[in-house]
Amino acid sequence: EKPTAENTKETKIVSPLYGHNENGLVKREAVLMGSQFVFIAEGDNKIVIDAIKKATEAIRQVEALVSSWKPGSEVYLLNQHAGEFIKISQHTLHLLKLAKTAHKETQGAFDITIGAVWDLYPFRDSSKPIPSDLQIQEKLQFVNASKIEIDEARSMAKIPENMKINMGGIAKGYAAGIAIEVMKQKGIQNAAISAGGDTYLLGKKSTGAWKISIENPRWEGRSLEQFLAANMSVATSSDSKRYIMRNGKRYGHILDPRTGKPANDAQSVTIITQNPTLADAYATAVYVMGATEGLKWVEKRADVEALIVDANGDVHKSSGWDNVIGKK
Repeated sequence: EKPTAENTKETKIVSPLYGHNENGLVKREAVLMGSQFVFIAEGDNKIVIDAIKKATEAIRQVEALVSSWKPGSEVYLLNQHAGEFIKISQHTLHLLKLAKTAHKETQGAFDITIGAVWDLYPFRDSSKPIPSDLQIQEKLQFVNASKIEIDEARSMAKIPENMKINMGGIAKGYAAGIAIEVMKQKGIQNAAISAGGDTYLLGKKSTGAWKISIENPRWEGRSLEQFLAANMSVATSSDSKRYIMRNGKRYGHILDPRTGKPANDAQSVTIITQNPTLADAYATAVYVMGATEGLKWVEKRADVEALIVDANGDVHKSSGWDNVIGKK
């Protein structure tokens, strides 16, 4: 999918629009990976601006490697040369390994090889019809991330013929994690990066923790939950921004890799965990699972908490959610 700059702010940092060194915070915005990235950091003005610049450059480098629509990217080449081993960078290799891990951990609810099925839908081309069950089944046989082969010794990877990978559900989290590391190396101790529905927090402001807001998926601008947070990743998957309507039916852009059809058992899912890459992937996976199956999965993991809005608009929280956000 060729992304566009989206106004996706299902999870966001609540703060004024800080300018240069106002209240000790510097804010910058950039369109990266098809989303609006917001960087806010605290410290010496010159050091912070340089750190954000370097972080932005690092994200662009990752994007150039893992974009599925940019000719010449490593993911593009993997798709174009399906059935052959392709030389890849450490970034792409690491992302493929994480994607395979997330696929296994979620029993297939997260799968970067959904590309062949996703392309059947009119998410990019509105003139396309909704695919038939037969068309979906024909492409569904090529969806299985466990079949991605990785040769770490030679830094190469291969996907089966007719398979197509798309890093959309995991790459932003990975890139933001890389950006945070770059900023830490530049001496930044307190920063926040927001990328669409995902927020990554390093430390906290000198005036206190970062304030996070989760948007109501059916009421733009209305918050479901607000809380203070530091040193964590908060990722939201939702159908509130990206969907199409056909004959009165809503088709969200997040597909269930097990059926090839839009996941429809949730309106939004917010995940809290430490690793930004996995937060991104888990939010997608739990959205696909839905409230009942998703909460059962989250409760088995001590390192993950979730807030789920089910298909009826009812809110469900994992047992440790309120503890993590400081409401208990």
